[in-house]
Amino acid sequence: MPVSVLPSLDPVFAKWESRGPKGPTGGAPQQTGGGDHLVTNGDRARQKWREKLGNNVQQLKMRRTREREKPRKVAISSETIISNTIAQFKTMPTVMPEHFNTHRPFMGTCCSCMPNSQKDLVVANTSLEGMRNILDVRHEMRGSGILARQFATAAYTWRIRCAHKYPDVHLATLTSQRVVDAIHAELLAEEVRQSQKEMEKRAKRILDNMKSQISNGLTRFAVWFLHHFLSLLLGGLHVNKGQMKMVKAASQRGVPLLFLPLHKSHLDYILITFILGNFDIKNPNIAAGDNLNIPFFSYLMRGLGGYFIRRKLDRGDKKDSIYRAVLHSYMEQLLCYGEFMEFFLEGGRSRTGKALQPKGGLLSVIMDSLNNGVVEDVYMVPISISYEKLLDGNFNPEHMGMPKKKESFWGAVRSIWSVMRSHYGNVRVDFAQPFSLRECVQALTPGSPRGSLRGSPESSGGECSDPCSPRPLCRAYSSNTSLYGTDVVVEDERRVINNIGLHVLHTCVQTSAPMCTNLLAFLFLTKHRQGATMEQLMSDFNWLRGEVIIRKRDLGFSPNTSSKDVIMYAQSLLGDKLVTIRGSSSLQDRLTPCMEIPGMFELCYYSNQVISVFLLESIIVSAVVSLCDINMSTLASSVPGEAILMTREEILQTAQQLCDLLRYEFIFVPPCVELEDALADNLDRLITSELLKTEDTQCSSSYDNVYDRQWASRLSDSLSCTYWMYLQCSSSYDNVYDRQWASRLSDSLSCTYWMYLQCSSSYDNVYDRQWASRLSDSLSWAQEDEEIYHEDQFR
Repeated sequence: MPVSVLPSLDPVFAKWESRGPKGPTGGAPQQTGGGDHLVTNGDRARQKWREKLGNNVQQLKMRRTREREKPRKVAISSETIISNTIAQFKTMPTVMPEHFNTHRPFMGTCCSCMPNSQKDLVVANTSLEGMRNILDVRHEMRGSGILARQFATAAYTWRIRCAHKYPDVHLATLTSQRVVDAIHAELLAEEVRQSQKEMEKRAKRILDNMKSQISNGLTRFAVWFLHHFLSLLLGGLHVNKGQMKMVKAASQRGVPLLFLPLHKSHLDYILITFILGNFDIKNPNIAAGDNLNIPFFSYLMRGLGGYFIRRKLDRGDKKDSIYRAVLHSYMEQLLCYGEFMEFFLEGGRSRTGKALQPKGGLLSVIMDSLNNGVVEDVYMVPISISYEKLLDGNFNPEHMGMPKKKESFWGAVRSIWSVMRSHYGNVRVDFAQPFSLRECVQALTPGSPRGSLRGSPESSGGECSDPCSPRPLCRAYSSNTSLYGTDVVVEDERRVINNIGLHVLHTCVQTSAPMCTNLLAFLFLTKHRQGATMEQLMSDFNWLRGEVIIRKRDLGFSPNTSSKDVIMYAQSLLGDKLVTIRGSSSLQDRLTPCMEIPGMFELCYYSNQVISVFLLESIIVSAVVSLCDINMSTLASSVPGEAILMTREEILQTAQQLCDLLRYEFIFVPPCVELEDALADNLDRLITSELLKTEDTQCSSSYDNVYDRQWASRLSDSLSCTYWMYLQCSSSYDNVYDRQWASRLSDSLSCTYWMYLQCSSSYDNVYDRQWASRLSDSLSWAQEDEEIYHEDQFR
C-alpha cells in the first residue's frame, strides 16, 4: 500500500473552512449524490493541490520572526535615552535657519562727523540682509507659474514698473537768468561780433547736444537686454541688500540723490543704472564726456540718462561763458525738479586702480544750488565698484607713454566683440549709506556754527516754466557764481568743496571689497615675486583674508570657499600672461608672476586696490624701517641682532613726512579726522599686536638722534649685566649686610647710566673727556664699596 508523503493539511483546511464563505444559502456544506458523504470546500481545495503538485508538497518553513523566542536586546535602555534627550533639549541651543547664514562685515556706514545721517535710514537688520546676485532672477521668481519660471528674465522685467516721470527743462534752462546774463556779457565784449539771436541759437545748440532724454521703455528694454548680455560676460553682479534698502528709502523722500561712484571702467554707469532699474529707482542724469558722443551709442546713453559735457569747458585760452552758463543752469533745473544725478568726482578713469584726487567743478554746482535755496538738501551716495577682471582691458600702452586712443563707433564695436569672447568673473557694487549734504557742509566748514548756510529754502525768484513737468521741490534761485575753479570763488567755499570731495572718495575707497584677483596680485608683488608653491600661497592667502576681515572690510568672494579653489579661479581670470602655473593641481605646483614691465603694470593695478586696507599701518612701518636703516632685501635672511630704539615722536614725524610726500597718491583720512591722531592710533595698534615694543625710559626724550640711543642701549646692557647677576644671587645671601652691599653696588652702576643720559644731550662726542671722568669716578666709587665689602667679609 503506497504511503503518502504529504503532510496532514486537515487543520489548515479546517481553518480555511471556518474563515471561508458559507454555502449558497448560508447554511451547512452541500451534499452530493445520494450518499451520506458531504463535499466541503476543503475537500475541493485538497483535491486541486494534489492534482497540481502530486505528492511533492512539503510543509512550509516558519517565518523567521516566529522562530525568535526572545526579543532583541536594546544596547541602551530607554530610560537613558529619554534622560539624555531631555538634557540635550535643555542645555543645547536651538538651531535656527539663520544660524547657517554667513555674517559679512557691513561696509559703507556714514561717518561719525554726521550723527544725524549716521542714524538715519538704518534699521535693526540692515547689516544682516546679505548679498544678492542681480543676474540670478530665479530667487525673485519663486512661487510663480510654469511660464514665468520658464521665461524668468522676461517675466521679471515685465514686473518692473518703470513708470517714472522725467521733466523737460529745455525751456527753463534757456530762459534762466544765468544764460541771459551770459549772452548779454558776450554782446558787450569787443571781440565778439555776433547778434543776440545768433548767440541764443548757439545756446540752444549747446543744450541740444548736451541734454538727456530718459525713456521708460528704453530703460525696461535695457534691463531685459543686460540680464542676457551680462550673464554671458560675468559670473555674477552682487550687491548688498541692506545697502540697497537704504538707497530705496532715501529715493522715496522727495530729495534729490547724487550718486558718486569711483570710475574704473566704461561699464560703471551702465551697471549703476541697471542696478537701480532692478530696484525700481528712477534713472539718474549721468554726466559723460563728449568723447562718448558717438553715433548709436550716444542715443542709448541719452535714453538711459546720460548728458554730454566737454572735457575742456573753454576753447583755447578764451573762456566760453555761454557754455558754462548753459551747463550750470541745466544741472540747476534738474535739481530744482528733484531729479537724481550722477557724475565721477575723479573726472576720468583711474589708470592705477587707486582713487584719484577729486575735481570740484560739477560738485560746486550742487553746492551753489544748496547755498542759494534751489534745493533744501541733497543726499550724497558714494559708490564703489570692484571688478575681478577689468572689462576695459589694461592701460599698459598709456603707461608705456603711448597716447590715448580716441573713442569711435567702430572702435566701440571692436571692443564689444573682443569683450564677448572672454569671461570676466564677478562684479561687486557697494552703495554707501546716503548722507545729507547740508549736514556734511556744516561739519566740514571750519569755524562756523552748525546750521549756517548762505541762502534759505524760502528764497524765491524765478519759476520753472513747463506746466507738464512735475512740480519742483522749491523755487529756483540763481546766483552769480560760476563753476568751481573758473571764476573768483571764495577760498573758504573752495576748501569746503575740496573737503567734501575728499570725504566722499575716502568713503568710496573704504567701502570697496577686495576681490580674489586683488589679493593674489598683492601677494605676488609684496612677498612672492619669484613665485611660490600652492601650499605657500594657500597659507599666505588664508592669513591675508583673515587680516582683511579683522579690519572690518568685506571680501568680494565667499569666506567659506577654500583658498586653493579661490587661487586657481583667480589665476584663470588673470591668465597665463600674468601668472603661470606649473604642475598638475597639487600642493607642490609652483605659481610664478610675470616680471616683465607690462605685466607688472597690470598686476600693480589689481594689487593697488588692497593697499587701502593697510595704508596707515604701512606708513608707520615704513617710518620705522627708515629710522632703523634696515635693508629690506636682506631682512628675511638676517639674524636678529640688538634692539634699535627710537622715540614715538620720531616715528610719527617721519610718518607725517611720508604722508605729505604721498598726498597726491592716497587719501589717508577723511577731512574730519586729524592725520596725527590716525597715525597715533595705528602706532598704538601695532604696539598692542606686539609688532613693536615699548621701553619706558625717563630720559628718552633727551636724545638728539638714534645713534646716541643705540650707544646708550649697548652701554646700559653691559653695565646692567653685573647688576642683574647680583639681583639673581641676592636670594642666596645669608645675612642682611650682603644684600645691602649688593643694593649699593646696583645703585652705583645705575647712577652711571643715568649720568650719561643727563649729559649726553650736552656733548657732541660720546667719548668726551668730561663724561669719561665722571664715569671713572662712579666706577671707582663702586670699586671702593667692593673693597669695603671684602674687608668686612674677612673680619
